[in-house]
Amino acid sequence: MTLRFELGKNSDDGLGSVERALALDGALAEAHAVKARILAQHGRHDEAADEIEIALRLDPESYEVNRAVAYLRFRQQRLEEAIRYYEKSMSLMETDLNSGTMLLTCYTALRNYQAALRVARINLSRVEKMLAQDPNNATAMGSGAIALATLGEAERAKDWISRALLIDPDNMNARYNFACSLTSFIKPPDVDTALELLGPFFETVASGFLKHAKVDPDLDPLRDDPRFNAMVAAAELRIAADGTASETGS
Repeated sequence: MTLRFELGKNSDDGLGSVERALALDGALAEAHAVKARILAQHGRHDEAADEIEIALRLDPESYEVNRAVAYLRFRQQRLEEAIRYYEKSMSLMETDLNSGTMLLTCYTALRNYQAALRVARINLSRVEKMLAQDPNNATAMGSGAIALATLGEAERAKDWISRALLIDPDNMNARYNFACSLTSFIKPPDVDTALELLGPFFETVASGFLKHAKVDPDLDPLRDDPRFNAMVAAAELRIAADGTASETGS
């Protein structure tokens, strides 16, 4: 049984379905990993830690488990630990782009540029294979743009960004990754274009992904910009209003 928890989906939902799966089979390591991520989104960090320990004990070789542990460590800003698990999850699935992209964020933040170059080459190779099968895969282009920027191919990265936005302008994961590539992986940072890309993202972002954006070092160059802070504040107000409406049944 495979349970996926994708970045950018509304992580406040799904706890009930995961608990039902565990009621049927408490030995599902991936279900424990997903539950840990959802609990963490609710601020229930001690319970999340317990679930992660169970998941690791049940199946330390699981792709889903390693990716979940890595993401939780990233959210806790424990980047060295996050790297360990993202390296593992990247090795376990040849089509995985997310782990490599997150590794680029971690290694760049820690100024381990040699490791970042190694991962960028791996991710770019994976992206190019995907694009050979599906030339219009904007999500793959999002990961590829970060890899290209890391490798110093800024103009090619910008070409991919322009192409992907024409193909799939509503792909919010791609928009987010493109903004990251323009702020932390291309020098000098293109702040204005990054903010333009992030506008629609913050207008629709779910609470889980918003929390990720708040700790993502890729966006650090934007944190003193009043335009960025206004976007974050508006997203927080929208999410809070949505939650209140849900609670009152309106």
